Amino acid sequence: MMDSQAHVGPTESTEGQVLTITVSDPKKESEGMNSYVSYKVNTATNREEFSYGQFGVIRRYSDFAWLSDRLARDVPGAIVPPLPDKAVVGRFGADFVESRRRQLERFLQQTAEHEELSKSHYFQTFLQADDAGLLNAKAEAKVQEKLNEPRRQTQINTGDGTLATRVGAWLEGSVASLSASMQASQTANVPQTSEDEILESELAHVANLEAQTQNVSKHAQTLAKRNRDVANGLFEFGLAFTLLGQTEHAPLNDALTKLGSCADQLSLLATEHVAREDAAFRDPVDDQIRHLASVKAALGQRQKHKHAVALAEADLSQRKQAAAKLAGRPGAEGRAVAAEGAIQRAREDVDKARRALEVVTARVTRELQRFKALRAAELRRAIASYVALQAEHSAALRDQWAELLPDLDAGAPPLPPPPAEEAVGV
Repeated sequence: MMDSQAHVGPTESTEGQVLTITVSDPKKESEGMNSYVSYKVNTATNREEFSYGQFGVIRRYSDFAWLSDRLARDVPGAIVPPLPDKAVVGRFGADFVESRRRQLERFLQQTAEHEELSKSHYFQTFLQADDAGLLNAKAEAKVQEKLNEPRRQTQINTGDGTLATRVGAWLEGSVASLSASMQASQTANVPQTSEDEILESELAHVANLEAQTQNVSKHAQTLAKRNRDVANGLFEFGLAFTLLGQTEHAPLNDALTKLGSCADQLSLLATEHVAREDAAFRDPVDDQIRHLASVKAALGQRQKHKHAVALAEADLSQRKQAAAKLAGRPGAEGRAVAAEGAIQRAREDVDKARRALEVVTARVTRELQRFKALRAAELRRAIASYVALQAEHSAALRDQWAELLPDLDAGAPPLPPPPAEEAVGV
């Protein structure tokens, strides 16, 4: 099927450490309803966490989607690079497959450039595990989700300030373990902090950016369609002149034929121009739209942790109330001791939830600053590429038309003199 490859330069997360990833060789697998496109993912690195310096695996889109989901769970609050959108129609077309290949490569490269995401066990497994190893990793992740053992899974690394890999599972388990009544009573009464106000403002800004960037993408798509129509029109225009030239006599037939050939070349230039625009401008813009959705998802992860704190505090309050009712009650000594133990465990859960929230809040804040800088640089780069393409294309069109003029002038017969005025009788 398609055979294309676009190399991306190495990523140096730390000095001397290189992680280069390419996605190539899209290939349609199977037939009928079960058909899909596979991609070859090649990695070259000198980082110690990888078993080999160079390796390659075959992956499909669903594998990329699994990785994206695991990264969001593994590093809550991180802005996970976006994946290309799913497609139902035209997903095996050459243009679509090539565009998806570029976007999947971009997803992996951006992940490799992320200090925390690139260290995820799931990222490393995706890049280097064989088919059996990846299936085992997926199965283990499912089992881990079902276990929901919060206390055994909670480990905080206070040394580097990062959240351990199982806090996300602890969070899900903690929320699930609390009663529905508690969730209902606390959801509407989560206390606001200054950090909440700042992040809510950021969320509103992101939503506005998303809407405006979607507007740019829509009009860019309209222009691309118009340019495709121009390309088709030039082809038909050139064909019409070629056919006309075949019916004319020399020297006009030669000029008309050359005009037809020129229009045909202009059609090819216009078609190539649209493809280059897609790769240099529309793809980065659409990627930014998806990236803004990832930002909202990261902020949503932080909100989940905030609610987990509120739920844990509500649970602690209920435990204290229950213990107070048992205090000093004759015959309830054993239950009172158990209630005190429950209070201690609830306090531990509150502490864990608060620490997790602190880590996620700090991570989201860092991520937003990083995203703003990267977004500005990438948007500036995309716009510069777009402008350069327009200038280059306009120059190519001018040169193509200009080359035609000498041929048209050389064979042009002189114009006949105007008819003489007839004398008017008196």
